[in-house]
Amino acid sequence: MNEINVVTFDIGGTNMRAAVVLVKGTSWKLLDQLRRPTPNYLLEPGTSAMKRLDDLLDFIADYANFANMRFGAEVITAAFPGPVQGAGNVLALPTMWGPDSQALCPIDFAGLIKERVPKMTVNVMNDVSAAGYRFVPECPDFAIFTLGSGLGLKVFLDGKPCVGAHGRGGELTHMVFDTRQDAPLCDCGGRGHLGSLVSGRAWQRMVNAAQLNGQSPDLLGFVEPLARAIAMLHFSLGLERFILAGGLVEGLGEPLRKAIVRRLPEQGWDVQQDWNAMVEIAEADDMHALIGGAFACSLNK
Repeated sequence: MNEINVVTFDIGGTNMRAAVVLVKGTSWKLLDQLRRPTPNYLLEPGTSAMKRLDDLLDFIADYANFANMRFGAEVITAAFPGPVQGAGNVLALPTMWGPDSQALCPIDFAGLIKERVPKMTVNVMNDVSAAGYRFVPECPDFAIFTLGSGLGLKVFLDGKPCVGAHGRGGELTHMVFDTRQDAPLCDCGGRGHLGSLVSGRAWQRMVNAAQLNGQSPDLLGFVEPLARAIAMLHFSLGLERFILAGGLVEGLGEPLRKAIVRRLPEQGWDVQQDWNAMVEIAEADDMHALIGGAFACSLNK
């Protein structure tokens, strides 16, 4: 059975994570890891997007060179919170750089990384796609939602993420779920998108508003749009496995899952679906995109 050492990156809106993962078949072993804050547009509004891009590339190149020298890693997988086209063109990065990020996109991230680390093979993919690959060895058909700073979603069918021929699909989180003119603003600049209604930032807004009124946040109300999205995928595609991951999921835990399950029966036709069995919380190790990114290299060889 072949082994492969992969240096993987999970570039999130709050943190940037890096790791060296040894993959052998359907098993993996963590050899090293590193974490640092992401210089996103909310934390550093005065920093130009180009400066943040250079800092990000420096971080990737420095750790990749370390992984190559220390562990003999020859493959890089970098996962980003935005749509990725073809061999590594990132089409948007609103979670990191806000609505103005489109001025820099599309960005040939694979090419930029390759310029700095020319001896290594470079793969670039969406962060939720990377996370999903961790679960492919268990089941080829499922949907994974990641609730962190923003909201991510990917549907996997036959072990592959469904994003369309041009990498622009599979972004239900940027579909309008609230049509009011004063609906919450999404990181991408749109209003009322699913990701603006159900995410770590949306939950913090709800918590803050509830505290001002001396109330508890309405968890059942918060999860209704997410339950609607899960029902859409079940009724349209027949999916029966929905995985919840990310920092907000780890923070709220089982009450979040139970709230979603409670809202699901009202979303459509009742044919005795076992919603409780369909919705699950992923292991709370914050490693899904790192491990999945390594598996993606192995599975797609």
